[in-house]
Amino acid sequence: MKVRDIMSTPIITEDEDTPVREVVKDMAELGIGSVVITSGGNPAGIITERDVALKIILKDRRAGEVKAKEIMSSPLITIDPERSLSDACELLAKKQIKRLPVVENGILVGIVSLRNVLSHEPECARRVYPRVRVLASGWTLDRLERALSEGEAFFMMNEIDHYKERVKEVHDELEELVNFYTDDKELREVYERFEELYNHLGEPSRAEHRKRLETVLRRLRHITHWRKRQSISSFASGVFWFRDYRHGTGKELRLPFKRTRP
Repeated sequence: MKVRDIMSTPIITEDEDTPVREVVKDMAELGIGSVVITSGGNPAGIITERDVALKIILKDRRAGEVKAKEIMSSPLITIDPERSLSDACELLAKKQIKRLPVVENGILVGIVSLRNVLSHEPECARRVYPRVRVLASGWTLDRLERALSEGEAFFMMNEIDHYKERVKEVHDELEELVNFYTDDKELREVYERFEELYNHLGEPSRAEHRKRLETVLRRLRHITHWRKRQSISSFASGVFWFRDYRHGTGKELRLPFKRTRP
């Protein structure tokens, strides 16, 4: 998923010479927490509720006598709409900000907030809130379950080479997930069961192997179904159900989405 997919549009802007009172009025009427400030039509800075509180209210200044350019945060930190959500999260965490105007070819096309990013890729919470406990999401496990289901179809059709290839792909990513989501006990349980399956790929008993495969799939499907039904937990709970896993690399998904049935 890219920034373009979740950014808010249209974006509200004000000229740098606009009185802060007018900026705040727009924010109140539209129910937004920030306004991008332009200079000569180009994005130059941003005013947030925090800027108003610290630079106007706290200093007893008259909002009607202060221009937007006097309190805006500048230079403006922006992001390209084709960047990944992981890239946006990394930038938000690095700069310790909560909003990123989206600029394409010098033109302001939208804005993305920390809330937007975490709503779609909550695993990024670990970068912003390093003490937050992190669990794998149903959407991540769904990808694994689909790939393993495809492997099951190969197994039933006696296409053993394709089956072994699919099982190895699932094993490699599942191992990577377990090393990342160290607090996820259910994920580790699935991994341990799958490891037993993986270590017996060459066993002669087809019935026994299918039994192991069905056991892993049944448990994986149960966890996947339950987690996909959960909404993102509150920050206070310290637990997030993630939409997808990607270590912040922006890589394409390695495992297939298409489910094949015999």
